[in-house]
Amino acid sequence: MRHHPSTAASNHATVMIEQEPMARPAEYPNRYATIPPNGRRCEFTGLGHAKLYQILGADGIARRKVRVANLRMPGTARGQTLFHVGDMLRFLDELAETSIERKTYEPRS
Repeated sequence: MRHHPSTAASNHATVMIEQEPMARPAEYPNRYATIPPNGRRCEFTGLGHAKLYQILGADGIARRKVRVANLRMPGTARGQTLFHVGDMLRFLDELAETSIERKTYEPRS
């Protein structure tokens, strides 16, 4: 549904688009997945290697809401990073909801 309010003081209209609530799975998956190698995308989120490390890093926007595990054997420099798929999908759904709530469009003159 589109809404075009008009005002005498302004020459532009604000367009607000209402969307139906997003359908969600009844239950988020309770499993972990590895961060894909460079050049590949996560099969669950569609996010790439660098973006996942960015948002799951110590200062990342998803770190407080998504469980992360690093499997590293003693004496090795590197390990394998895993994230909880259900937590990540829940986080992305919440992010999408807040984005939709704030979304208004103002056409350019």
